[in-house]
Amino acid sequence: MSQEKTVQNEEEISKALESARSEVNYVVTDFSVELIVQKYKDDDPTEGDIYIPAYQRILVWSDEQQSYFIESLLMRVPVPPIFFYDVRGKLEIVDGSQRIRCLVAFASNKFRLTGLKKVTILNGLKFSEFPIVFQRRFNNTPIRSFVLGQGTSEQTRIELFRRLNTSGKKLTDAEIRKGAYQGKFLDLVIACANDESFIKLSPVIAGKRDPVAERQELVTRFFIYVEEYENFTHDVQRFLDDEVVKYNKTKKHSDIREMRNLFNKTMSFISENYETAFYRPGSPGRLPRVRFEAVAVGTALALKTRPALKFTNSKWLLSKKFEDLVKAEGTNSGPKLRSRIEYVRDNLLNAK
Repeated sequence: MSQEKTVQNEEEISKALESARSEVNYVVTDFSVELIVQKYKDDDPTEGDIYIPAYQRILVWSDEQQSYFIESLLMRVPVPPIFFYDVRGKLEIVDGSQRIRCLVAFASNKFRLTGLKKVTILNGLKFSEFPIVFQRRFNNTPIRSFVLGQGTSEQTRIELFRRLNTSGKKLTDAEIRKGAYQGKFLDLVIACANDESFIKLSPVIAGKRDPVAERQELVTRFFIYVEEYENFTHDVQRFLDDEVVKYNKTKKHSDIREMRNLFNKTMSFISENYETAFYRPGSPGRLPRVRFEAVAVGTALALKTRPALKFTNSKWLLSKKFEDLVKAEGTNSGPKLRSRIEYVRDNLLNAK
């Protein structure tokens, strides 16, 4: 490679990185532990100047994990920074909710330090039992914080959510979207995911997936694929994110009502005619996303084409061809998505 080419690449790379970096508007500051605790309202978090948004999960750290974090602060060991998002002057926690809950719980004497291997003399102590000098030291400990400006675009914000979501129990795509995107389409997704008829059709979510978040993911895919499956190529995450942003901005209340009606009609049709179709035969605890997409979206498309659709038989659901279409290999390719959805649609419309 020539020296000229190397220099050109360096300039191009530098410009690309600078452009991406400039999209993130933030300030860096240090908040004391005492200030964070005072501004966070544990009894009603949304009323505090620092608050945890509704999408965030409940505290999952054990007493030992919390104790380890408190010990690190008392030892003045550097800890990861906390990321906030400026919402009309209040600070929404983007990353660091467990650490802040831990600070609040310890300062409120809600747990005793336990399981410490380094400074064992601290084991068994509550905050109020510390000598006053160490209470002050704890309260005055600075916590490095990044505050994202309110003008940060939704696309940039969700990218930050994903990049920060690297430790502890990771947030799901559905939880991240709930945190990054607000709007009437997302409200529709959450309402449908909590619908009793839908929960009845999907009582068990396999593996380690959170049932609530997984149902929201499935509903998101349902609505977006019903309208946009022909435009999908390969990147599911980015495709869904972009469509959620678009739907929140463009869908009218009349559109939302029609979408909800289609969802209800689709789930009723499935419940009446093949209520276990979301699950693999012989595996009642397995609800693969690809199978759900095929059955739910294919059924919805058939109902849109023929609102008075009559069901005749479900032999095609048990066929080898259908099982091959919903296998895991290559499931995120556009052609395979279209093949499995249209297989269900066409069998419903052409059944004899």
